[in-house]
Amino acid sequence: MSSALVLAAVPIVLAAGLLALMKVPTNLQLTVTDSALVIEPQGLDRLWTRRDRVELSLAAVSSIRIAPRSEAPPLPPRRNALHLPGIITAGAHGNTFWDARRGDQLLIIQCLPGAEFGTLVLQFANPFATLTRTRTVLAPHPHRAAT
Repeated sequence: MSSALVLAAVPIVLAAGLLALMKVPTNLQLTVTDSALVIEPQGLDRLWTRRDRVELSLAAVSSIRIAPRSEAPPLPPRRNALHLPGIITAGAHGNTFWDARRGDQLLIIQCLPGAEFGTLVLQFANPFATLTRTRTVLAPHPHRAAT
């Protein structure tokens, strides 16, 4: 095989590998402390989202719910984050932080004005278990709804 053919094949192989890696489910760790909700992208999700961590004060969280992708906020026309339709949406898109792949059931966290992000749209392997874990901490606050 000629070196020109090998060199021509390298970008194709790299692109195919990158697309295959993007199909891997999200890898997020969500922790609820006494005062904050901490989302830490793990592995390649740190690369896709360009973030090591998003920390929200519990007082800044107004609601958390599971919703189909159709109810997620629309993406702004201009964005500086990763979006390949049907494959991956990750990073800060305007005032919304995303880390989701193809899944339809997304965890949507709404924040009060003044928070770093107005909305976080996250995909977890089991969004219902994640919601249940956070619901007990978030629900008692009067301005917040956990559904």
